[in-house]
Amino acid sequence: MHTTPATSAPGPATSTPGPATGARSTATSTPGPATSAPGTATSRYLAAMRNRGPLSIDWAAAPTRHKRYPGAGRVRLPWTADRHHALGLLGELLRDLLGMTRIVWSHHLDDGGEPSGRPPMLLTGRPAPSGGGLYPIEAYVAVGDALSPGDALSPGDALSPGDAALFPAGETLSPAGEPHLPAGLYHYDPVHHVLERLRDGDHVPALTGLLADSSPADLVIVLSAVFWRSMFKYGDFGYRLICQETGVLIAQALAVAGRLGLATRAHLRFPDGEVDRLLGLDGTREATLAVLTFTLPPTTAPTLSRSGESRSQPAFPSGEPRSQPTFPSGAPPTRPADAPPLVEQLMSRPVAGESRPLPRPMPDGPAAALHRASTRAEPGPGGSGSPDRAFRPRPPVRAGRTLPAPEPATGHHPPEATARRASPPAGYRPVPLPAGALGAVLVAAGGGYPADLPATATGPAATALCLLSLRVAGLPNGAYWYDPARHTLHELPGTTQVEAGPLLANTRVALRGAAAVLIPVGDPVAGAGTFGDRWYRMQQMEAGLIAQRATLAATALGLAARIHSDGANETTDEALGLAGTPLRSLSFLAMGTPPTGGPLVTRPIPALVNEEVMPPRQER
Repeated sequence: MHTTPATSAPGPATSTPGPATGARSTATSTPGPATSAPGTATSRYLAAMRNRGPLSIDWAAAPTRHKRYPGAGRVRLPWTADRHHALGLLGELLRDLLGMTRIVWSHHLDDGGEPSGRPPMLLTGRPAPSGGGLYPIEAYVAVGDALSPGDALSPGDALSPGDAALFPAGETLSPAGEPHLPAGLYHYDPVHHVLERLRDGDHVPALTGLLADSSPADLVIVLSAVFWRSMFKYGDFGYRLICQETGVLIAQALAVAGRLGLATRAHLRFPDGEVDRLLGLDGTREATLAVLTFTLPPTTAPTLSRSGESRSQPAFPSGEPRSQPTFPSGAPPTRPADAPPLVEQLMSRPVAGESRPLPRPMPDGPAAALHRASTRAEPGPGGSGSPDRAFRPRPPVRAGRTLPAPEPATGHHPPEATARRASPPAGYRPVPLPAGALGAVLVAAGGGYPADLPATATGPAATALCLLSLRVAGLPNGAYWYDPARHTLHELPGTTQVEAGPLLANTRVALRGAAAVLIPVGDPVAGAGTFGDRWYRMQQMEAGLIAQRATLAATALGLAARIHSDGANETTDEALGLAGTPLRSLSFLAMGTPPTGGPLVTRPIPALVNEEVMPPRQER
């Protein structure tokens, strides 16, 4: 997904990390006395990335690409959704978000996109792209009593030998033999497609109560980043990739949840320290970046009584949708005395320990300073503005003539494309892109989405979308600014070609046949007065979200797309006519017609059969 040119890549990722501390970080809640003006850490990070040296990778320092909690109880997830059981919906949602869903037979290519002659590799693939295939994002799941799928068997009921190996003493199953999911906090293990129970108790109210726009939810998924997984290779530049990848996964979650009938909302504003502490994260090795809340469809949401009796029933027995409560000033009401435990009560309960060795903390440097600044709840000195203000960029005043964007093609369904999406490693066939296909991709990329940023209901809040037309039927080649409200394209007077920039060889290969390039742009410090340095990571997440939504739309139309992060550079800014403005290119999505053959053979992993997917638990 993401790459960075060898001529302008991060410095060695093996720089000495900061002190390894096991204590929970408190710096994510309250800024220290040396707090600088909002946007200062962002500006310093951007300057460091412009002047970064050549890439040097110590592969011996590479950490594992997934984590486990070996002492935790496990719940095996269904591979496909049963629309009548919440656990099946959760299983398919996590499968298509971070699961291992495909086998890839890959041949090595040289810098020119030709086979290198080295032996092929057999890899496992995941549904969404990841920078360098490093997968730094983890998922934690909070479920409440409402997610229990039917009457639960008592702990004394007999289990099959296979299930007895998978579920520890005290775990429960439904009468149909399906795992019963007790209320608790879980970690998703993508290797085995199971949930690992970290702590019992209903964590949903505690998590939703920490969000900037708290609202009721049946299920919460927290996306966190293990920083060293990306930064061992990319150094400080890895932080940008991690933020964009979080946005990619938010778009993926919205698409999959929409396909499954789940109402979803993305939350990027919360007290980082409190959420990290609730999840048992220290904020330096791993930290929360986004929270997703989900509401079950009416026909699948079960309830659990206080007595523990679980019964599936429609969430809206009357057949009418339930109304969403409104809170004065956005604050939730005081909880009754018998409400689920709050943060401190949950924290007093034991939590499972993760596997060793632990990843290294984020190395001290511009990225670490930016992340610390981004976790402050309030803007520093000089902060101003309202969180409800929209920061949507405007086109440069010297934008040229306006053209109607192509009418979007119909009959395609981007959420259905999540299983087919793949990043082409060897470019595209140099054939024109149908105008209707481009129109559909633009509509998908520029549409609104449910999130806690201002004005996202009508479109991106922090970014705008530019287009490089390379071979689009009926559209002259050149640079354009897309206006999603009017579905129009505005010519941009670029002064150079993107090929003149510091691009990697695989990006140059892609541009030889690509039909178009979508480029999210924005002002990296426009919202710093309101959101502080958190604006940087929110904007990067939105750029990733836009790229993934465009990718899924392209895939649904039989096309292919791939992010080339090295394409977001100063030369590209000049090609878009953005030089001398506050706007900068944030990402670079090449798209076109995939080749009929190539170095990859990808096959989906079939649905799991009813067999063990891990060795039996050993009695202690």
